[in-house]
Amino acid sequence: MPVRSDNFQPGSPLFRFNLAFSTMDIARRLAGLNFPEGTAVLAEEQISGRGTKGRSWHSARGKGLYVSFIFRPSTRSLNLLPATAGLAAAEAIQVLSGVRVALKWPNDLVFRGQKLGGILCEGGSSGQKHSWTVAGIGLNLNHRQADFPPALSGQATSLFIITGKTWRLMELLEHLGSRLKIWYNILEKGQIDFLLENYLKRLSFQPGQQLVLRTGGGELTGQFQGLDEKGGLKLKLGSGTRIFYASEIIKVLS
Repeated sequence: MPVRSDNFQPGSPLFRFNLAFSTMDIARRLAGLNFPEGTAVLAEEQISGRGTKGRSWHSARGKGLYVSFIFRPSTRSLNLLPATAGLAAAEAIQVLSGVRVALKWPNDLVFRGQKLGGILCEGGSSGQKHSWTVAGIGLNLNHRQADFPPALSGQATSLFIITGKTWRLMELLEHLGSRLKIWYNILEKGQIDFLLENYLKRLSFQPGQQLVLRTGGGELTGQFQGLDEKGGLKLKLGSGTRIFYASEIIKVLS
């Protein structure tokens, strides 16, 4: 697939809703109708916003950025699209506010251990030659602590809580579109080492640290060894190393 032209801009065209069940679902429908790459769906509030592993995504009205983008990546880029979106989101926040947020593999944005945002990527096709991926990005922008449900108390944060300032949603979306364009082009050019190097620098933990990982087979504890070329997490377990792609880090021990 060719590298995107300078006219490609994530966020154009933009569909904006006051209320939506899920921006992911709307974007998936638009992708199936062959809307162009870069098309975005933005909602002020979601009724059924969702995160990874079937979890719901709390979407308080007018408080966060809830947006989904349509991409049509080459096959080699599919596994690294969440990392690409995470890097773009982290940089967009830093450009806007000066706050340097970290990435928690595989799809969270965190600040001092609390969750600031998340990434969800879902793929599909509308025919043999029309495959697509929708990247949903949720960022907690102007939430006060009282805006989070009790279950998220102490676990979630927002840019307002971190800085004490109110931020403009559309300004963050503009920065996000610009950073997505840069990192997505890098991904599609095949500059995987460069992308992963920058992703690794953003992680909330580094090689050599002990992680507790939740997998389909239960919990595992091992030493983080880095990432493979598909963005998989390499964990040293005893005398061997295993690679995980769809697991969850539940604790960093040291």
